[in-house]
Formats: sequence, structure tokens, C-alpha cells
Amino acid sequence: MSKLQPYKLVNLGRQLKTPVLVRVDINLPASHGEIEEDALRMRVYGHVLEMYSDYAGLVVMSHQGRKGGDDFTSFAPHCETLRKLLPDDMMVEFVPYEKIFTEGTKKKIKGLKRRQILLLDNMRYFEEEKKWNAENNTYVPFFKGVIQSCVNDSIPTWHREDSSLMCLPYIAPTWIGLRSSYELRILQEVINSKEPKALIMGGAKIQKVADLIKIAKTGVDIFTGGLPGQVIAKSRGYDLGEANNKFLAKKFSAEDFGEAKKLDSLLEEHGGHGLRHPIDFIVDDGGVRKSVRLEDLPKSKGEIRDIGPETLETYAAALQEKPLRIRAGPLGVYEKGFQNGLELTKRISGDGLIFLGGDTSQELNAAGLLGHIEDSGGRICISGGSFLHGWAGGSFPPIDSLVSLQAPLVLDSSP
Repeated sequence: MSKLQPYKLVNLGRQLKTPVLVRVDINLPASHGEIEEDALRMRVYGHVLEMYSDYAGLVVMSHQGRKGGDDFTSFAPHCETLRKLLPDDMMVEFVPYEKIFTEGTKKKIKGLKRRQILLLDNMRYFEEEKKWNAENNTYVPFFKGVIQSCVNDSIPTWHREDSSLMCLPYIAPTWIGLRSSYELRILQEVINSKEPKALIMGGAKIQKVADLIKIAKTGVDIFTGGLPGQVIAKSRGYDLGEANNKFLAKKFSAEDFGEAKKLDSLLEEHGGHGLRHPIDFIVDDGGVRKSVRLEDLPKSKGEIRDIGPETLETYAAALQEKPLRIRAGPLGVYEKGFQNGLELTKRISGDGLIFLGGDTSQELNAAGLLGHIEDSGGRICISGGSFLHGWAGGSFPPIDSLVSLQAPLVLDSSP
């Protein structure tokens, strides 16, 4: 993580002056172009925005879709979802992307009052969102002098340099928001803790190897599932069966498998901390679910959908010995009813369990386990990749910029 700077906690509500530009992260899980309306990330920011709006009128911006991808969607559905979450007496108005940088929108911003929100459309529609240029951009000259305060409450995207993140301190006095400061304190707790830790890594991609090496050096065992578990097993020479081999070949490059091998050897070299992959899997073989041991996969035509029962038992036994258990990414295809990753969650619940990321929290949400986790002492963060990046010692460019332009850094306590 970036070198810690001096900061003070303030009552953020007393600092906000209408209109306030708030950067959040409502990049929600989506299927066939439709967002998950009950996503935890939207509910979290719905509550936070309601609290901010008690003090000032808000202009809210975020993004949807992958950086460099082409899966951008309008925020019109996000606005409808936000309206459902907020009280009926609050105004929430959507501004389509073609109308954002217009005099009409500027007039609306100037006229904002408390408990009024303007939700700007998906900032990924703008080409300059991809690359920040402090000297030449549209955002700063449009908002500067109109916006009176800024709040960066987008910790899931802090590891990026998107223009909508970087521009805030150039526009007006900027604070770190409620949710971000909460998750930042959890991150600092994980970094500073000397207790044994475990990272349970699933999902559909592998975190940067350089980050994982740095995390492992802090004394962490890594338990893999999902596609990372398959890639690690494959990189160790296991044959996962024709269907799974073909899928992994389409999903990952030879370089990815080389990086997995590098991770394996370097983890052993630097500290000797374990890197585990599943020893059995649940596969879907023509609509029939079967439990298949890793070494028997070449005989099976089934496609891997979840960790198997033996993996569940061995992982649970080992993880119960770890005071800090950080889970990032689903271990199976929970959307289709594969539940062993969720069963593992129940086995390792309690104080010290931390969940990371939108997909991970959505898995809990879909299974009705959010209350189960929080009531038993666990914590759920909406940041995922940025949390791991910070844990590995990586910088947060939007916060580095804020620190360089404004000192001391200010975190909020409560509005």
C-alpha cells in the first residue's frame, strides 16, 4: 500500500457544500445486459448517498463495464434501482451521457438542493475516461467553480487512474467517503496483523502474480478454487479432462499458465507458504452432477462447476486454524446452484472472516448469507482487486493525487 500519510477523522457532513460531486462504484454484476438490481454494492451506495444528501445536493458519477471492453451499458436502470432504494421524498434524476457536459446540466447542478441527486450516465462512454490528463481534459473545466465539494467513495476502483477518479481534487476540496474509509481501515488491519492469515481465491481470473507474491511474503497461505484453482492444478501438470482443458485454453494464454508456475515456485522460495488447489471437483456431465477426484478427470466428460466434497473438508479444517480468513471470488458456479463454496463459507464463519469484491458479495446475497456472515462477526467489503492490490503494497493513484494536492489527508467518521 502507498506509504501511510497523516490524516484526521472529521464529521464529513459538516464539510459538504452544495453541490457535491461524489464518485462511487456501482459497476454491478450483469447478465445479458441486465444488472443485478439487488446487488450489495448498489444497496451500500444507496444508503451512503442518502446520508450525504441530508447535508447537500449530489452529483453522482461511476462506471459500468470493463476498462478497455465494449460491454458498456446505460445507467438508466441503475437510476431506477436507486429510486427504489431511496425514500420517496428524495429526487433522483438521470442525466444521459450526451447531455452531461452541457449548459443545461450545469444549470441543474447549480440549482441542486439537499436530498436531490443527479446521477450522471456511465462515464466509460467517454474516451478520455481511459487515460487521465491533468492538463487537458473535459471534466475539470466543466465542474470547477460549479462543484463546491468532492467525495471519493470509490475504493473498489482506487487501483486505477480513470479520469473520473483522478479529477476530483482538481475540481474542489475532496474527502474520502464513508464506505471507503471503513474498508480502508479493514485493509490496514489486515496489513498490520501478525496473526496467521489465509487467502481463499476463486472467481474467473487470477490476481496479478506480482501482487500475490508480495501478499504471500506477509505470511499467507493461498487456497484456490474457481478458475484460479483449475489453472494452478493444470500448471502443476494435471490433466483436467478434454472439456476443461479446451475451456482453459480459450480463457487463458500460455503466458497465464507460465505465470501460475512462476507463482508456485516463488511462493515456495519466498517463505514456504502453501498454495493449494482443489483435490476433487463437482462436474456437470450431460446434466448429471458428479464428484470426481482430480486424478480421475481425464476419464470424465464433465465440465467443472465447483470444488468437491474432499476439498471442502480439507479446506475447512485448515482454514478453521487461521485467525484471519480473506475470501476473494466465488469457488463455484453459484448462479446455477453449485453450493460447496457457500458451504465452506458457513464452516469458516465467525470473527476474522473477510469477504472481498462485488461477485463474492453477490454470491452471499443470492444465498441469503449476508446477515449470517455479519451477525457472526464477519465483514464484507465491496472492494476486491483494489483491496488485494493495496495489501500487496501497490499504490492508489487517486489517493496519492489527493494527498499531494491536499494535506493532511482527511477520512470521515460519520456524517
